[in-house]
Amino acid sequence: MSNQTLFWASLIFSWLSTLFLKKEDLRRYMPVSLFCMLTFAFIFETGITLHWWAVKETFFPLINLPIFLYGAYPIGTIWIFKYTYGHFWLFLITNIILDYILIFFLIDWFVQRGVWEAYITYSQVLFITTSLAILIYGYQMWQEGQQETGVMLNGRSAICKPLSKENPDEPNNQ
Repeated sequence: MSNQTLFWASLIFSWLSTLFLKKEDLRRYMPVSLFCMLTFAFIFETGITLHWWAVKETFFPLINLPIFLYGAYPIGTIWIFKYTYGHFWLFLITNIILDYILIFFLIDWFVQRGVWEAYITYSQVLFITTSLAILIYGYQMWQEGQQETGVMLNGRSAICKPLSKENPDEPNNQ
């Protein structure tokens, strides 16, 4: 099977999976998906400039960007957020596991198929993808205007508790 066929299939099947999403979920997580696409495009272009990797076969009609930037990556982001948002540690562990699979299996597979060359270590790629995951989680928190979504371990000190309206130091004026 040609690389172009695989590229097109990954794009089409990724977007077809959105038919199984609720419209509310798609609308809720589409902004973080687009932010992720934009950020990853910047990282990918920077990686080419800094010789972290090189594109050997492009996806017609694109020049440098990988096809999964338009298919599996944004749609996968939506699915991951759908099932893990609000539970930061679950989100982070899920991302690390999926990034591990991407790094140790798919990158080598793409290199063997002649799609691109990688010149940085697996641990450097894992650091980049994990940093991106933390960034997009923060973006989604900001997007929804939330202060905390399970990032803290539900432990607050007494200092963080609000003061009661009654002040025991003030005398009762009756």
